[in-house]
Amino acid sequence: MQRLRDLANWQQQLDELNKQAPKISELKQQLEQARVGDRLSASWTSVNLARNRYEKTQADVEIAAKALIEKQSAFKIQEDIFSQAQADQAEIVPQLKQREEALNAAKIYEQQRRVINDEIKRLEKTLIEKLKLITEADQAVKKAEAELNQKNQRLMAANHELSQYFPGGSRLEQLNQVIPLLIKWEGIQKQVESDRTKLQQITQELNTAESDYQSAILNFQKSEAECDQYRLELDTARQQNYAAALRAFLHTGDDCLVCGGIYPEAHLLPQLESSGDIKALEKRDRAAEQNRQKATEVKTQTETTREYLKKQQAEYKKILAEKEAELEAETEQIVVILKADKWEVKALDQERQALHKSDTNYQKYLIHKEKAEAEIQASELNLNLLKTKLLDTQTQHQDLASELDHKKTQIQEILDTLSKLTGSDSYDNLFQKLEQDKGDLEHRILHETQCYQTARDEFRQAQQCDVKAREDFDLASTEKEHLEAEWQTSLLSANFTEEMFQQSKISPQVQSQWQQKIDDYNTNKIQLQTNINRETDAIGDRTTNTEIIAQDEKYVADTREKYKQAQDEYNDLKLLIAKAEEQREQVEKLQAQLSTKQQDLETYQILSKELRSDRFQDYILQHFERELVELATVFLLELTEQRYALKYENKEYKVEDNWSCGETRRVQTLSGGETFATSLSLALALSEKLSRGAKLGSLFIDEGFGTLDAETIKGVSNILLSLGKQDRLVGVITHVPALGEELGTQIKVEKFLEGSRIVVTDFSR
Repeated sequence: MQRLRDLANWQQQLDELNKQAPKISELKQQLEQARVGDRLSASWTSVNLARNRYEKTQADVEIAAKALIEKQSAFKIQEDIFSQAQADQAEIVPQLKQREEALNAAKIYEQQRRVINDEIKRLEKTLIEKLKLITEADQAVKKAEAELNQKNQRLMAANHELSQYFPGGSRLEQLNQVIPLLIKWEGIQKQVESDRTKLQQITQELNTAESDYQSAILNFQKSEAECDQYRLELDTARQQNYAAALRAFLHTGDDCLVCGGIYPEAHLLPQLESSGDIKALEKRDRAAEQNRQKATEVKTQTETTREYLKKQQAEYKKILAEKEAELEAETEQIVVILKADKWEVKALDQERQALHKSDTNYQKYLIHKEKAEAEIQASELNLNLLKTKLLDTQTQHQDLASELDHKKTQIQEILDTLSKLTGSDSYDNLFQKLEQDKGDLEHRILHETQCYQTARDEFRQAQQCDVKAREDFDLASTEKEHLEAEWQTSLLSANFTEEMFQQSKISPQVQSQWQQKIDDYNTNKIQLQTNINRETDAIGDRTTNTEIIAQDEKYVADTREKYKQAQDEYNDLKLLIAKAEEQREQVEKLQAQLSTKQQDLETYQILSKELRSDRFQDYILQHFERELVELATVFLLELTEQRYALKYENKEYKVEDNWSCGETRRVQTLSGGETFATSLSLALALSEKLSRGAKLGSLFIDEGFGTLDAETIKGVSNILLSLGKQDRLVGVITHVPALGEELGTQIKVEKFLEGSRIVVTDFSR
C-alpha cells in the first residue's frame, strides 16, 4: 500500500512538472538567442564605434567649413587694411625726411647750447658747493678756536690735580711684592692647623678601631668553637639514627649491608644511646653557623676600617710635614723682602692700599696732563690749516663767479641765433614731435603687419583643419560602410535582425539562472520518471517464480546502471556548461580589450596626423624659445645693470626697458653695444640649454666688443669668467686690449716674413 501511495504522489508531481514544459521550452529558445547575441557582441561594438566616429567627423567637417569661411573673410578685411597702411607710409615718409633735414641744420647750435648750458649748471652747482664750503670752513675755524680754549682750561685743571698726589715709589713695589707671599703664607698656616686637627681625629678613631678589632677576634673565636661543637653533636645523633633504622630493617640471619656479615639476634647487639631531637639539633647548628658568619663579617669590617685609618694617618703625617716645610720656606722669603722678623699682615695691606691709591691718581692725572698738551698742539695745527683752507676757498669762489658770467653771455648769443633758425618752437620739441611721428608710423605699420600675418596664419590653419576634417570624415565613412556590411552579414548568418539582437542582450547572471532552471527541470523529470517506473514494475505482476524474480532484479540493476550513466552525463554537461561560461567571460574581457585598443588606435592615428604637420614643431619651438628667453634675460640683466629684459611675443623678440617704466619695444631699436649684449645673452643661454642634454665644453665669441663701453665690457668679462669656472673653455676673438686683460690668458698671432707664430700671455699671474 505504501508503494501505491508513493506511486500516486510521484505521478501527481510529474503531471505538475509537465505543465511547466512550454515555459521551459520558451526559456531554452531565449537562452539560445542570448548566446547567439553574445557571439555577435564584438561585431556590434565595432559597428557602434564606427557609427559614433562617423557622426563626430561629420559634425567636425561642418564646424571646420564654417570656421574656414569666417577666417577667409577676416583675412580679406585685414589684407585691405594692410594695403591702406602701406599706401599711407609711402605718402608720409618723404614728409618726415624733409622735416628731419630741416631740423639737422639747427642741430649744431642746439648741441653747443646744451654743452654751454651743462657747463653753466656745473658752474652754478660748484659755486653753491664753494659757498657751502666757505660757510663750513668759517664755522670750523670758530669751532677750532673754542676747542683750543677748552683744552687750555683742561690742562690747567690737570696740573692742579696732579699737585695733590705723589707716586708710590720703592715702598709700594716692596709691598706689592710681599702681599701675595703673605696671602699664601696665611693660607698655608690655616691648612697646617687644619691638618693637625684632622690627624688627631684620625688617631683617636684608629685607637677605637683597634679596640673593636680585638673584640671582633674574640667573638669570632667563640662563635667558631660553638659551631664546631654543635656540628659534632649533630653528626653523632645522625649516625645513631642510621644504626637504629638499619637494625629495624634487618632480621636474624640476614646479610649486613654495612659489614657484610650475618646479622645476629637482637639481644646479642650493644645497646644504642638515645639520639635526642634531630630537628632541634639542626636548628641549633644553623643558628650557630649564622652567628659564626656574622662574627666573620664583623671581624673583616673592623679589620678593613683599622687598615684604612692607618693608611689615612700615614698620608696626613706626610702632608703635614710637607706643608710645614713649605710654611717655613715662605716665612724665609717674607723676612728677606721686609727685612724684619715680625709683621702684621693687615697693617701692611692697609699701607699698600693707601700707597696704591695715591700712585694710581698721580699716574691718572699725569696722563691727563700729557694728553691735554698733545691735544693743544694738534688743535693749534688744525686751526692754522682751517684758516688757510678758508682763504683758498674764497679765492676759488671769486674765480668761478667770473667764469659763470662769461658763459651766460655766450649762451644768450647762441639762443638768439637758434631762435632765428627754428622760429618760436624749441629744438627739443621739434625733435620730439618728429620722433613721435616716426614712432607712430612705425608702430602702425608693425601692428598692421602683425595683424595681417596673424589673419593669414589663422586662414592657413583653418584650411589645414578643413582638409584634416574631410580626411577624417572620408576615413570614418569608409570604415562605417565596411563594418556595416560585415554586421549585416553576421546578422543574416545568425538569422537575426538588429532589433532581435538588442532584445537578446541578457546579462551572464540571468543566463546562468535560466540554465539552472532548465537543468533543475530535466533533473526532476528524470528522477520522477525513474521512481514511477521502478514502483510500477515493483507493483505490477507479482509472482514467486525465481526466474521472474531474477529477471526483475536484473531489470532493476540495469535501470540503476542507466540512472548512474544519466547522472554522469548530467555532471559532464554541467562541467561543459561551466567551461562555456568561463569562455564566455573571456570573450567579454577580450571584447572590452578590443574596444580599448580601438580607442588607442584612434588616438595614435590622430597623433600620427598631427606629427606629420608643422604644428607640433611650431609648438616645441615656441616652448623652447620661451625657455631660452627666460634664461637669456638673466644674463642680459647682469650685462645692462638690470635695465633690459628679453620678451618673446607673437613670434618676435622684444626688450623691456626697466629705466623707462617697463616700456616694451623692438630689439631693432637697441644701440650697437646693447644689441651685442643681447646677442651674447642669447648665445650664452643657448649654450646653457644645450649643455643640459650634451656636454658643451667650449664657447667661442668673434668680435662685437668694440661697440661696448667700459662698464659693459666689465660685465661681459665677469660673465665669461664665471663660465670659465664651470669647467668650460671660453674663447674670445677681439681687438679690445682691455677685455683681453680682464680675461687673463691671451693667444696672439704675430706675422713675420718667415711666417706666423702664436704667443701665449697669462695676465692672471
